[in-house]
Amino acid sequence: MTNAFVFGGCVSRDIRPYLGDGWEMVEYVARQSWISAASGPTVLKGTSALTSNFQNRCLQNDIAGNGFQLIEKHRDDVDILIADLIVERLGVYRNQDKGIITHSWELERSTLLDQQDQPLQHITFGDPDHFQLWQDSAKLLREKIEELQLPTLILAPLWASKADNGGGGFDYRGIPAEQWNRTYEPYYDYVEQLGFNLVRPPSRLSVAKKEHKWGLAAYHYIDKMYVYLANEIQSFSESLS
Repeated sequence: MTNAFVFGGCVSRDIRPYLGDGWEMVEYVARQSWISAASGPTVLKGTSALTSNFQNRCLQNDIAGNGFQLIEKHRDDVDILIADLIVERLGVYRNQDKGIITHSWELERSTLLDQQDQPLQHITFGDPDHFQLWQDSAKLLREKIEELQLPTLILAPLWASKADNGGGGFDYRGIPAEQWNRTYEPYYDYVEQLGFNLVRPPSRLSVAKKEHKWGLAAYHYIDKMYVYLANEIQSFSESLS
């Protein structure tokens, strides 16, 4: 049995069924930017309007900024860390005390942003301020996994600009997939510079699946993408033996 720690979003999570019975997900840290994880706990006033236990748990973990701590907690139970950068796409918020929280769908729907005494500062993904904060956080994560001697694989598929039903022109919050891919590129380049193992699937596999269980989106892919990524994860895991 191979035990995996998943730190990311849709890309890493959706591979699980393609890995087969020999894999177990020990922990799943979702909706938490590397910046939030590196910054540690922050404080938000108010009560969440979310009704899902999973969504509230993700939000509370993000407020606690506990991603790196959870990695350390589970080190003895984990064979491999699998991560992606989908959660970074909306940037982060910074409060008046310099605390950081991830801009996520869950945060928006929780209504916590409207319950603060002062508006939080939004730091947009791709802006120089965000990239600098993220670089510093990526360095800390690299140091952490080296200290723990934890094999880590970062998944970096391109966002899809077309779907398997012939549709195209995907955008997310008014920004086309092609532009999202350009914004992500320096982040992926920096990951490689730090020495992380990075998987960049061929662009031909970046096709959205119309009947995806989570709906049609630029980062919800056809089965062939997940098969490719699963094979890469399997090969990486086998190389560690």
